[in-house]
Amino acid sequence: MNDNKSIIKSKEELDTREKLSIKQIRQYWSGKKVPQQWYSNKTPLTLQWFNDISKKRYSVYYSYLKNFCEFNNHFEEKILEIGCGIGTDAVEYANNGADVTAIDLGEDQVNLTRLNFKLRNLKYNEISAGNCENLKFNDESFDLVYCFGVLHHTLDISKGVSEIKRVLKKDGEAIIMLYSRGWKHYIKRCFINGIIKGKIFKYNFDWQKVYNEVSEVYGGSPQTLVLTKKQVLNLFKEFNTISVEKDRLGEFFDYKPYNTSMFFKFISKVFYFFSFEKLFGENWKIKVSKKPILKGKIKDVLFKHY
Repeated sequence: MNDNKSIIKSKEELDTREKLSIKQIRQYWSGKKVPQQWYSNKTPLTLQWFNDISKKRYSVYYSYLKNFCEFNNHFEEKILEIGCGIGTDAVEYANNGADVTAIDLGEDQVNLTRLNFKLRNLKYNEISAGNCENLKFNDESFDLVYCFGVLHHTLDISKGVSEIKRVLKKDGEAIIMLYSRGWKHYIKRCFINGIIKGKIFKYNFDWQKVYNEVSEVYGGSPQTLVLTKKQVLNLFKEFNTISVEKDRLGEFFDYKPYNTSMFFKFISKVFYFFSFEKLFGENWKIKVSKKPILKGKIKDVLFKHY
């Protein structure tokens, strides 16, 4: 049974998905739509541009990312990044001594990532075009697979997850981010765009088509899944789940969207102080292990172990 059917439920949604192609997705995520490029106003394709993007990625847009990604914990390990974009995160792993392999669907991303490494005189194992649903690597090749904000855009997310498991070593782990249904999802996607602007009527009550149209910076994504925790746990049921939690309140809380304004700082601090990002965050932070972890027993801790 295809697990994707638990995420894309209706027959019409399934028919629409099947009409999509990897070529359409590759074409969409190309040129100016390759993410992160809009973070910086410095001269494009210079080291200063890449540096500015990196600074803003980790200090403004995704402040949780450096800790979540464990950049400094994988020295000399073989790492695969699926969906490398312009190479910002791959560079961080390489800077910390990892043996980096990075893939993305399009040549634009591949060329940008190679340039990012070249300008820093950093070594890498391989940077090439590839599809997460059909990875070209041998079984049990990597200590870590990292995939940030990519799987929810592919044709068959379940197949992508299966491929991640296949290429991981027996004791390997995966670090993944997927879109969650946070405050932005319900207020902006569903209420403002879906109901007030009438897009749910435009698409004959097909919410997935609404999500596709309004979820990305340039809109009109071929596929953008926004997942519940139940769907996430089902996707990774063949792994040992280390952690699945929400994070990132995002625009107005963390940064000024489209150079507008933010909430007063004390409002953001109050929300984060009470960990509201765990309830209303827009990202699922997922860490899973291929190797099962045997659970201990409390009575053994009390009466058996020293």
